[in-house]
Amino acid sequence: MQFSREHEMFRESVRRFVQEEINPHAEEWEEAGIFPAHTLFKKMGDLGFLGLTYPEEYGGLGLDFWYTVVFCEELGKADCSGVPMGITVHTDMCTPALAEASAGTTWAASA
Repeated sequence: MQFSREHEMFRESVRRFVQEEINPHAEEWEEAGIFPAHTLFKKMGDLGFLGLTYPEEYGGLGLDFWYTVVFCEELGKADCSGVPMGITVHTDMCTPALAEASAGTTWAASA
């Protein structure tokens, strides 16, 4: 697989987000056992990091699966494990179920 120029531009955006929004706070959040999920998810939504592969008719971006791979690779560079895990649980486990329930379909299973 060769990533496209667009994939690499997306990678840089996610990398910058991890470096600026997660890593400076990682130790503090890990010690407290929390992270500001509402704030981070809002920022991620504003940056186009949510709903990557979901159909546009459900509010997603309709991008290919490799954007999710890039997203997860860069989240893996965070200085903690809890925050990336919390993010990916929501982006890749919770929201597909919501999309299926609202659509009355199982599009995620066949995508």
